Amino acid sequence: MDKKYQTVLIVAIAITVFAAVFVGFGLPSLVGIPKVTLPDISQESIEETDFLPVTVTPETVQEVIATLSRPESYYRESQVKLSWSSGNQSASSVYMVQIWADGDYVKTKLRPSSGSVEHRLVGEGKLYIWYEGDRRWREMDAPDGSADLAQRLPTYEDVLRLDPADITDASYQTKDGTDCIYVQVHQKEINTLDCYWIETATGLLYGAETWEGEALVYEMTQTGLQTPLPQGVDFALPDGRILYSSAAVGE
Repeated sequence: MDKKYQTVLIVAIAITVFAAVFVGFGLPSLVGIPKVTLPDISQESIEETDFLPVTVTPETVQEVIATLSRPESYYRESQVKLSWSSGNQSASSVYMVQIWADGDYVKTKLRPSSGSVEHRLVGEGKLYIWYEGDRRWREMDAPDGSADLAQRLPTYEDVLRLDPADITDASYQTKDGTDCIYVQVHQKEINTLDCYWIETATGLLYGAETWEGEALVYEMTQTGLQTPLPQGVDFALPDGRILYSSAAVGE
């Protein structure tokens, strides 16, 4: 099988597995809600004056997450590992994901452990897809939320869309030294357990896991973040045509 289409097949499998989780994109940010400051988990009492005094539980976690806001301009790197099995055979694939975002423009670079590197660019109401070395691309209309979809990562808006009845656990946690809001979701329809760690400082997803029984089938970890995006980062098509350049918005 051609490596390029093998990559597409693997990603298609992943999208199918997690489609029940990653529905709905581009939920408008809520305004007029106090800032959430992550408390020291070891503290018995909270003295932060700007802390919204809401205990994070399955019943309140969506309300707390709704107070977060993502930066409009950033560069981030993540690692995604997909694992699956068929009969007595099992396999896995690791992807390095690079994301440049500035306003309504997002470009991604998906580098698998083997196979072709895929590029995606969203802007001007269009989605462009091509592979490393190509001079041609596929172009299609991009509805609202396509910029998030192009990242192929869930966002905190996705957690806000979940049925509260499916949320089985929630708390403040520190993951790899990063302050996060943790959410655990049981997807009864497909019998999976999904875990999210959302960074309180940025509102960006720091880590995620999906379990099927005792098997970890999806694992995502953020490995690098820079905000805002430096000035002059080009959002260009493979023929060199520049659609947009970042303006280095202040933090």
